[in-house]
Amino acid sequence: MNKINISFITDDALETLYKNSEEVANYLMKEKDNSNWLKLIYNGQIFEEKKYKINDIKLLTDEKYENVDFENSIMIYEALKDLPRYILTDERFWCWFNFTIGYQAALQAMKINSKTTFEDHWLFKQGQRRGIFFNVLARCYFRVALSIDEKNVEDKYYLTRFVIENPERFRTLSWRANSSQKNIVLGALKAEKDIVEKYKNIIDIDKIKYNDGKGTIYSEVTKQISLYGSVRLIDAASEEDIYNFVYNKLEEMVNAKIAESEN
Repeated sequence: MNKINISFITDDALETLYKNSEEVANYLMKEKDNSNWLKLIYNGQIFEEKKYKINDIKLLTDEKYENVDFENSIMIYEALKDLPRYILTDERFWCWFNFTIGYQAALQAMKINSKTTFEDHWLFKQGQRRGIFFNVLARCYFRVALSIDEKNVEDKYYLTRFVIENPERFRTLSWRANSSQKNIVLGALKAEKDIVEKYKNIIDIDKIKYNDGKGTIYSEVTKQISLYGSVRLIDAASEEDIYNFVYNKLEEMVNAKIAESEN
């Protein structure tokens, strides 16, 4: 496979995107094939090439993006996994990636309908952590990076598939600082998957609501993990510790909902 150098969007070009976000959003809504129109927004050097190389991948497209979401996420992860973390968390890198390699797929994955959509899902306007997990393709990389289970020789992406089937299983967890710890994420996701499988013929766990219908069982258990970390040194918790805690909490919550529905 051919190798290409990665690039960053230049600081001046990035600043121009922020200042002209409404015009950028309008171009994104009209120009579906490529980002050559960026030259009309910024009359200068747009991208700056870096020394690091990646495989030159071609992401899949489909009007029903969920049909290619899993395959594209794996492709993105495999192409970028050897890059230093400081690059993978840099807004300038993802701007380059989204406007070049990922352009057509990104537009299908997240429909642009306003400047807010562009700012929240192509830029890091929400800050670095939220920016990463809001960003239309950066989040594809990180949900794979945090859910891949290298110990499972048969299918190391089985938890990734579980996450992509319903992103809510991972979304609220990813917003917390402790999501940077792989053992916490893996323990929580394995527990979620086992509970979903155990009760699939009894109750649709994905549809269980909390907080007057505004939250899901996954957002609720994320709060419980934070509470768990407030009274214990969560950094020292093993994957098994997290698994047992989340599994028991979820089972308790599910059984309470089943009992509530029967009354």
